Amino acid sequence: MKNIKLWVHQRGANEDELIINPNDFPDVSIGDILEIYHAEETNRLLLQVKSLKTESQQKEIVSIDQSVASIFKLRQYKEVIVNKVKEADVELDLVELLFKDQYVSRRDMWRLKKRMMSTCAYISQKVEICGIRAQVNELWAKGDKVTCGAISENTKIAFRSSKSMCYLFVQMSSEMWEFDSNGDLYWEKAVNGFLKDLFTQWKQQNVNNELTIVFFSRRIYNAQSLDDFPGSMRSCLHTDYKGRLYEDFYKVIVQHERRDDWLPMLITLKQHFIQYLNLIVPNSEGVVIPSSYISSAAEGNFLEVLNISLNLFDKHYIDRNFDRTGQLVIMITSGAGVFEVDRELCNLTKQRMIDYGINTDLICMAEQPLHVTPLFRFHNKCGDNLIIDDYNIPHWMNHSFYRSKNQPASNNFTNISKFTPRIKLAERLPCSVDELPALQPSTGKSQLTLGSTYMADHYYDEHDENVFKMPSRRTSKSDIKSVRSQFGLRDTSFKDKLKVCL
Repeated sequence: MKNIKLWVHQRGANEDELIINPNDFPDVSIGDILEIYHAEETNRLLLQVKSLKTESQQKEIVSIDQSVASIFKLRQYKEVIVNKVKEADVELDLVELLFKDQYVSRRDMWRLKKRMMSTCAYISQKVEICGIRAQVNELWAKGDKVTCGAISENTKIAFRSSKSMCYLFVQMSSEMWEFDSNGDLYWEKAVNGFLKDLFTQWKQQNVNNELTIVFFSRRIYNAQSLDDFPGSMRSCLHTDYKGRLYEDFYKVIVQHERRDDWLPMLITLKQHFIQYLNLIVPNSEGVVIPSSYISSAAEGNFLEVLNISLNLFDKHYIDRNFDRTGQLVIMITSGAGVFEVDRELCNLTKQRMIDYGINTDLICMAEQPLHVTPLFRFHNKCGDNLIIDDYNIPHWMNHSFYRSKNQPASNNFTNISKFTPRIKLAERLPCSVDELPALQPSTGKSQLTLGSTYMADHYYDEHDENVFKMPSRRTSKSDIKSVRSQFGLRDTSFKDKLKVCL
């Protein structure tokens, strides 16, 4: 530990971020990590020594890059404390790199990761290696966000693209026009809540994705055969595993558009939400069409929509656009993450998702259930109700529940995980102990007099123990008959049992 005066320099004059005099630090060699900070400040900077030149720096002075000094609020011509630290003590767990307006392949990511090993990283650091331009967005160490640290072999490096091809699918199921626990329609929660927050985040982080928005739903008809429909509609109808006729609808709102601000799009989305029910009604043209209804989120065309996006990403390497990187699929549903799917289609979708390396995020507007989600329930094609249902948990999909701002939030994990009843029960009437009914000794039948509408829990427990207690081994036949008559059981003789068996 040593107190030295701080200078700053422009990065154009010297490529090194840190310049020291080796005579001031005889125990420091190239590759060591130095910790620099003011004695009265909490911000600490970690920089790696990349060169040692005696003639390039004066004694008792340490010089760092001007941009780095402004980030960590290090004042020029003030004394700083310089301390040598070990790499293991300041090792990072995760480094998040952000890049934009360029295509970065997996090979380039691997080369960039190898070049960053055994170096130091700090927040907002500009990284340019092999023509790849990136910026350090976040640093994590021991479960907390940090401002600087050392990258080792154990550090994971994540790449984030600010410009990618994004497909946003909104499932227009029957629950979209229902109210949640806070009195909001689910489609209002999706537009005024999630989409508004998403577009606001994109604007703040200067994200410029190529976005496509599609509404999709499934309409089930109350018909027995295709003969009930006109000829123009029969090619669009299909039969599900329950024998019902259905038709899938897709409405493209926006296709391959780039905008700096997507918030004005919310007005257009609201208009399409209001008009959607009228858009999917088929044109009868004077022909009577069977009645129909929109399916629930669980019975919807969820995997079919995923495969539509996969068909678009199938030939992504042909005529590639070199100003964006990454493919993203966002699914918004009003359900709770439970879907009834076909087993073969699920296996095909899983294999294609893993092979193409496409990220899928499922956002649910409903309340989080008490079981594991997302959950796929496979169809029972045999039609036998005795067969137990088969379920599957898709690990290849990101899943989360959206919490609106008017919902009660809590920072305590125990309060979040604690179950709260969704039915409001009436409050108990206050009652003193003297007003409680007296409990009489049991004589085989219940002798409890209900003189009041309120009973304490321990009175209930004591009453249940007296009524449902097991009879002793020396119980007489008369006592057994009284117990059987108390529960309404008929005393059947052996002859009656034999007649029943015959």
